[in-house]
Amino acid sequence: MRGSQTVAAVLALAVVFALRAQAADVSVYSNTLVGGRPDLVDGQVKTVVPIYQLVGVRAKNIEVPGFDDLGVAVDAWGGLTLPNSAQGVGAGDVNLAFIEGRAFKKRLKLRLGRQFVVGGVARAMYFDGLSAEYRSQVGIGLSAFTGIPVDRRFANFLQGDFVVGTRAFFAPSYTTEVGASFIHMLQKGAVARQDAGLDLRWQPFRSLGVGGAFVWSIADARMAEFDLGPRWTPSDNFEVQLNYRRTAPDLFLPRNSIFTVFADTSRDDAGGSITWQPARFVTLFADARVLWLNGQPGFDASGRVQLRPFRSPATTLTAQYRRLQVPSANGFHQARLAARHVLPSGFGLAVDLETYALDQPVRGQTLSFSMSATATYTISKQWFIGATLFAATTPTFESRYEAVAKLTFLFPEGHH
Repeated sequence: MRGSQTVAAVLALAVVFALRAQAADVSVYSNTLVGGRPDLVDGQVKTVVPIYQLVGVRAKNIEVPGFDDLGVAVDAWGGLTLPNSAQGVGAGDVNLAFIEGRAFKKRLKLRLGRQFVVGGVARAMYFDGLSAEYRSQVGIGLSAFTGIPVDRRFANFLQGDFVVGTRAFFAPSYTTEVGASFIHMLQKGAVARQDAGLDLRWQPFRSLGVGGAFVWSIADARMAEFDLGPRWTPSDNFEVQLNYRRTAPDLFLPRNSIFTVFADTSRDDAGGSITWQPARFVTLFADARVLWLNGQPGFDASGRVQLRPFRSPATTLTAQYRRLQVPSANGFHQARLAARHVLPSGFGLAVDLETYALDQPVRGQTLSFSMSATATYTISKQWFIGATLFAATTPTFESRYEAVAKLTFLFPEGHH
């Protein structure tokens, strides 16, 4: 993501609040990932070793006058790739860095900093700025956000980047909500997105629910998305979902992106899925849908069987098959077998085998194979280690091997 002065200011404020706070619940986690794989470096195939460090801090229940609750969240990472012993390539970024406060009996929520917004026409987006949400006792609420959109590159902001959005909603119960939303986003001073939409989540009966969404692109004067489908759950072990969705994939990209030239202008998807657990140790899943890309038909069908053969739920066996056939693209058959087992001692082992058979050859090949094996061990409530070996042969490269090791440490949550 890109860097900004907003993130630096939030981190400074977080330190000030933490130092002045009389009481706070603080939790910290740290993940270390070390890998190894062959890669092309300076025209030669060498073994590169990427090293990543992920760190997260959460503080809540900070006592500050004027707020019912105040919290701080920071997630950051840094990485170093070593092509050889003499040089390395580094990178790093801040994923989240915000201060969140609640007031008026926690009905008002304010958040400042780098954050992730979802819901309505905002879809899913990172931005640096301010967001607010107020929810009344009867379920009527209003949320709004404004700031500067960020992407997954660490660079300076471009002049003219800006985003503002809002959503009004009515949620009389936990299972029912209807909302109307709007977003306006600029990139380099040009309109990248300008959408308005409606969203619905309704459960008239305990076993029947309906969800839907409608998004209209104001800037392009055409529909960007329509999604509607019921879900029927007559019992705890059986569920049926039906769905129809029409999207304009080119409108999911910024209007000034060059990739809109290569994106489809319409995609229709109609079908459903069934999940059934006929016995405690077996779960069956099937999904089938018809596709239309720019008016040309295709289909996507898959099935999955999961077994838990022993009394302990720590053992899982999975078999999966998928068939995809789409117009003007390369379809495939996919088959996958996986197994996972965790011992009471905390040791776990997982194996995953997967193969694809392409309809049309790529570089003269139609088959690809991949395999991974993972071993994990939970040392204690704070320490966790794991290692994964991965091998594959595909049409894009003859063979590939990778090894990844992971070390996780959770600092004991304390009250300060």
